[in-house]
Amino acid sequence: MNIHEKENLGKLRRYLPGCTVLLKKNGAFPLDGPCRIEAVGSGVRYTVKGGTGSGEVNSRYFVNIEKALMNAGFELSNMDWSTAYGSYRDEAKAEFIAGIRKKARKEKMNILSASMGAVMKEPEYSIPLRFNADAAIYVVSRISGEGNDRLPEKGDFRLTDSEVRDILALNDHYKKFMLVINAGGPVDLSPVMEAGNILVLSQLGVETGAALADILLGKAYPSGKLTTTWAATEDLCTAGDFGKRDDSRYREGIFVGYRYYDSFGLEPLFPFGYTGRQGDSSGICFMSSGKAWQGKQEPGRLREDRRTGAGKESDDHGQL
Repeated sequence: MNIHEKENLGKLRRYLPGCTVLLKKNGAFPLDGPCRIEAVGSGVRYTVKGGTGSGEVNSRYFVNIEKALMNAGFELSNMDWSTAYGSYRDEAKAEFIAGIRKKARKEKMNILSASMGAVMKEPEYSIPLRFNADAAIYVVSRISGEGNDRLPEKGDFRLTDSEVRDILALNDHYKKFMLVINAGGPVDLSPVMEAGNILVLSQLGVETGAALADILLGKAYPSGKLTTTWAATEDLCTAGDFGKRDDSRYREGIFVGYRYYDSFGLEPLFPFGYTGRQGDSSGICFMSSGKAWQGKQEPGRLREDRRTGAGKESDDHGQL
């Protein structure tokens, strides 16, 4: 890389945490410093930096979460987990590619057209956790792109049974546990809402892993807001005919996004515009020295200002 590229990347990294959202916190983070950490989940080694199709960019380098944590001084206590997961992933990928080829033959399409927007679902797995560290993170990773809608299925919009099992186990065992969502869109978190710390890392490009390390250590503040409503699968709008290859009529009309949830009195997991600072009276902020988050924060019942996307928490009587 030339000097110009390095300078721009250095400037960019400072702003990446502003594209992340702290959905929940319980005061356990940030950490005092690098420590022994059990980092598991598909996104640790197979971190997603962007989407498919035009969302993908050929990069000179890429720092995944596994490498970034080691660069920051963390000791990873269970690297064998990602190695074992790789075997499950390779098997799922082979089946996925075979399915694409079968579809192409059946519909008399070329492989490129048949694979447009197609995304492999995350596989179920059986890999032991170690419970041998000072802190832990579980990174849920999802990828998506142009050409196809995401599906309300396990391994895509919904968590797999394996993910739910391990997230809850880690949350029960570790006082310092964080669930990290490495995805470009919502994931149904309803089965794991008891997790005390949930961060939407999103997909931040080549420095995605480094941004997470900065947040864990309190060197940066996750100050973003949700750009869409996050809801449970059963609360999704079922009107319309999304994903029709030849004709989509958009029968949902005006019931799109928060308008649907407001119109039918449904409370999402996290509303459009949600920011981790809502419902928190401690004035949380990040210091360059590394200490920051204090107190607890729960999603609460939120009303939104539709003009700004900002939310305000109501009290027990529904007053703002």
